[in-house]
Amino acid sequence: MPAYHHEPLTKSPSSDPADWPEVDLYLRKSKVVREGDKRDITSIRAQESEGREWAAKNHYRVRKVWVDNLSAWSDVARPGFDNALAAVLDDHVPALWCFALDRYTRKGIDDIGPVLGKARVIFHWERLDSSDPNDRRWIIDRAEQAREYSERLSYNIRVTKKNQLKNGQWSSRPPYGTEATKGRKLTNGALWPVVLHIFRSLADGISARTLCKAFNSGPNPVLSPNGGEWQVSTISYMVHNPVYEGWQTIKHPQKPNKPIPYRSESGERVRVWADDAEPVPRELAIRARQMLTAGNFPTRPASDSRKRHLLTDLVRCAGCRNAASANGHNHHCNRLTVGMFCPAPVSVSRRLLEEWVVEAWFSRLNAADIEDPLLAVAAERWTGYQHPETAAVLADAVAALATAEATVRRLAQQQAEGFFEPPFDTHLPKLQAEARAALVAAKQKVAEATPKRLDVSWLLEDGTIREAWAEAGHELRRELIRLLVRRVVVSKGRRGIPFDGKSRVEIHWLDEPDFWASQEEAPAEARV
Repeated sequence: MPAYHHEPLTKSPSSDPADWPEVDLYLRKSKVVREGDKRDITSIRAQESEGREWAAKNHYRVRKVWVDNLSAWSDVARPGFDNALAAVLDDHVPALWCFALDRYTRKGIDDIGPVLGKARVIFHWERLDSSDPNDRRWIIDRAEQAREYSERLSYNIRVTKKNQLKNGQWSSRPPYGTEATKGRKLTNGALWPVVLHIFRSLADGISARTLCKAFNSGPNPVLSPNGGEWQVSTISYMVHNPVYEGWQTIKHPQKPNKPIPYRSESGERVRVWADDAEPVPRELAIRARQMLTAGNFPTRPASDSRKRHLLTDLVRCAGCRNAASANGHNHHCNRLTVGMFCPAPVSVSRRLLEEWVVEAWFSRLNAADIEDPLLAVAAERWTGYQHPETAAVLADAVAALATAEATVRRLAQQQAEGFFEPPFDTHLPKLQAEARAALVAAKQKVAEATPKRLDVSWLLEDGTIREAWAEAGHELRRELIRLLVRRVVVSKGRRGIPFDGKSRVEIHWLDEPDFWASQEEAPAEARV
């Protein structure tokens, strides 16, 4: 085993920590467990503690902490890993610390290759440094060993689960309301009365939505299988799950979220419940399913999926920020509709809301001048609506330009890394010429596809706009509204009080910052 190379980047580190070079920490827990599980917290915290101790001992200052709580072998996205790797490869930070090589990756050379000799990654447990040429062979060897171990482990797990299926043993977390014996057979758990209550209530004609409201309300609400609120889809999944009738299940080949009974090689179903346990009686389960799906006949004509109302997909409930879809003559909070909780569920007349929004739309246009940014946004969207083929050409041209620019950057990077040293230097001039030509052509296509002038004058004439609105069909009116409006937020009104749009409606215009923009789940970062 080579010596541990972890000398700081500065020859004589300053005594002031503020002058020390920075390092990022990458932490990973391989098995996803529920939030609040102390085993997971301890594992992540232990890794972070080791990383911070290493940083202080070697005169580094922790910049960010990246965390993933998932496998390093599967192909699922690992945002923490991707961001940590990008930071060290793009020189945003001079070094990256990882507790162990198998915490970093179990894909072998595929994930290790990009950092060897190009970036500094410290593998603490193995005492290896990717920036040291002497450690290269050791890192590759350890990475391949981790990959082989994962492949063998995956094979063992597949074989074990296959045998458990055949033997009627439950291999994962027990379903809601059940418990698993030492032999992995299911039996009735503490919450089994809730399961029976659901099946019996449905069989008696009580709707799933009513059940959800009952479970979610009151001083002591009943938690759903995921620990949150009950939804109609949760109850439907439970009632259609064969495990509650006692059968071993597998995923549907075309519908992964729909469990189906597992059948042995002889075609028989396999019981997964213990002999002394009582699942839901078959007659009760059939009756519950029939009542749950009553009215959904296969001969029912397909519904029209086109947007039928002016503000469909624009209206939001101020109480929970979820959609408020049109249902009959009103817009209702979607969470309330599916039986979930909303602190202030909205219900508003569709006609009154549409009339108020349309007048606000006209007023916003009348108040605008030629320099108003909203008019420029509206003109661009109108051009795309009138000439969709032009918008598509522009989108393709922009994508081609991005590809050409990336090619130029890649060539420059490869040249700097010595890819074109003799005898490969003979290929460089040709590749550079092709890249430059592609870049010039892409820029020209973008220039040609970009509208030379956006005419907004017609948006400034109230008479013209109102005339166009009066003559427009339903689809065109929907598009006109969306030239200016991002969303319409409606708050809950008081019973018996006439609709007051000024106090209840907030329109988010397209030229304003979108404070409601959904934020993607970011990796855990700097707790420094």
